[in-house]
Amino acid sequence: MFDPLIISSALSSTKTIYDLLKGASDTHLAMKVSSEVANIQGKLIDVQQQALTIQQENQELRNQLAKFKTFKHHHSVMWRINEDGTEDGPFCPPCNAEGRDTRLGLVQHADQTRDYWLLYCPKGHIDPRAKQQGWTPLKQEPTYRLPKTLVPENYFFILQG
Repeated sequence: MFDPLIISSALSSTKTIYDLLKGASDTHLAMKVSSEVANIQGKLIDVQQQALTIQQENQELRNQLAKFKTFKHHHSVMWRINEDGTEDGPFCPPCNAEGRDTRLGLVQHADQTRDYWLLYCPKGHIDPRAKQQGWTPLKQEPTYRLPKTLVPENYFFILQG
């Protein structure tokens, strides 16, 4: 993390150099000045490294924010917003929260003839409370009911093919 004390310390060293230069000029003084200059250079290198780290963290956060803004949550699932304003999806909400774009798939052996699709995440998710308590739940991934009108006809069959 950026430390402003390093800058004030470097400025303090600069003042010390200035005070030394006002005094007599001899070999001892030259050694003190050289020592202070090296001290300042080291502190300024630290500041440059911290500034670079902050810039990298800032860029990572900007990238995460940009990705976050490209997704929208409705009908219990995530949708990617395309540049033309259309929606692509559906995507798994827990995976999306972890930075992955996992498309939901059809629940196998379920009645898909109703006016909604029954979907699940192929990655699978176990309730974190189950892991903490040492038991395995019968249902290991959430299922989602999505109205068929929200995706193009044959959407899931095209993805499987």
